[in-house]
Amino acid sequence: MKTRILGGVIAGLVVAAGAFIGYKVATDEEFRGRLTRGAKDMYQTSKKKVGDMTEDVALRTAQLTKNPKINQEWVENQWETLGY
Repeated sequence: MKTRILGGVIAGLVVAAGAFIGYKVATDEEFRGRLTRGAKDMYQTSKKKVGDMTEDVALRTAQLTKNPKINQEWVENQWETLGY
């Protein structure tokens, strides 16, 4: 009985927190901007890390996923870096 009550209270708190966050996102432009900037920063950081992938990592990833396009894209990126 106590676990059901506790579960209901926790579920209610989760719903209330979700509603508050949804309201905050919908009405607070500064908050939306911070979320957007954070997401863009994470995306750019991730993209940079993938772009800096070494040949060995590209080869192993291609072998693991059985996707030769990874190696082709890596080689293409290297040629672009050199200016060709």
